[in-house]
Parts: sequence; structure tokens; C-alpha cells
Amino acid sequence: FVGSRLVEQLIGEGCEVTGVSKSGTPPSWGKEQGWANKANWLAGDVNTMDVASAIKGASAVVSCVGVIGGSDEAMQEGNGAMNCKIAEAASQAGCSRFVYVSVSEAVEKAVGSIALKGYFAGKRDAEAKIKELFPDTSVIIAPTFIYGGEEFSATPPRVAAWYGSLVEKALSLGPVRSVASALLPSPLGLALLPPVNVDSVAAAAAAGALGRVAAGRLDGTDEINSAVAGSQ
Repeated sequence: FVGSRLVEQLIGEGCEVTGVSKSGTPPSWGKEQGWANKANWLAGDVNTMDVASAIKGASAVVSCVGVIGGSDEAMQEGNGAMNCKIAEAASQAGCSRFVYVSVSEAVEKAVGSIALKGYFAGKRDAEAKIKELFPDTSVIIAPTFIYGGEEFSATPPRVAAWYGSLVEKALSLGPVRSVASALLPSPLGLALLPPVNVDSVAAAAAAGALGRVAAGRLDGTDEINSAVAGSQ
């Protein structure tokens, strides 16, 4: 979802890009587009593959790896250990920069005590390892809810771009922001925070990979959109 659009944006910047996924193929929506044929697509599973070989020679690595659903143990493994493995391989391979798509603190504060504990624990594990290995050259992108594409979906939860953009604009209005601020960190307050377009998340990740945004954490829609605007 985010990863394929990231590949598209980096190809557009003239970068040499390798996309690693379980399928090893471009997304169905982009297979007929020119950028998809310019990327190197590799099939692989982080749990079993030689990650260091896959990223050898890369100047930057971006991880969009994540798992939501299942047991807390599985979610912590899928979000934590797998990303720690990627970060360690990137460090050993001599990569200069590391970008990670995580989750906003507002989400954990709103629901972390009642659901998805393994998910948030894994995200924290991954962020800690990335900051340890890339203290001055890592960018953590932490959205609340990402929308985009042409279709709605329940599993995983997806909202089409045309609808999501309307919601983002509505929830970005001053009065709504005031209500959301007053209700946070409740789930209702979280629901009133503006979502972010998948293309913006991908653009922020691309900017981080290219060294166009300062190292650190981009938490929430405003910081992500601001980083994208400032990198252009």
C-alpha cells in the first residue's frame, strides 16, 4: 500500500529502487505503468531471507513492514523483531539512512490500553532499534489513519482517496480540531483527527530516504504534510 507508492515516487526521482515483498511483483494497480517496469522487484520473507544481500549497496532503506491482527505475540514479532532485523541488516550493509513507517503516539494513547498491545509493543521495539543504529539519519513516519487508492476495504481497513480527502479536509477545520484536542486521548478524540493520504506518507518516506527532511519523528498528518511541502 505505502511501499508500492514509495517505489513509484522514488523511480520518479530517478532513483534505482529495489522493492521487496512476499509476491515479488508490482501491485495490480501499477503493473501497466511505466515506473513499475523500472524497479527491481524481489520476492522474499523477512523471517527467512538474507536481508543483507537484498539491500547490499543501497544508500537508504525504507521499511513499511507491519502486521495488525492475530495474537499479541504475533503482532509484536511482525512489527518489532522483523523490523529490527531489517535495521540491523541495513546497518551492517553500510546504508546511510533508514526510514520506518510506524504509527502515531495518539493511536497508542487512545486504544493501546484496551487493544493491539502487541502491535504497539512491536512498533516501540522497532523504533528503539532504528534510533540506536541510525541515531542521526533515521526518519520515523507516524500516521494515524492512512487513506488512498480507488477502493474501500474492511480487511485491511482502507478508505478510497476521494472519500478520505473529504474527511481530511473536514477534520482539519478549526472547530473540529478544538473538539478533538479536548477529547484526546480518548478513542473519540482519535476518530476526529484528520487522516493522511497514502501519497503523502510515501512522499515523506521518499524525502527521508533522499535526505531531504531532518532526522527525527513525523507524528500525525500535519507533520507529515508539512515535511512533504518543505522537501519540494
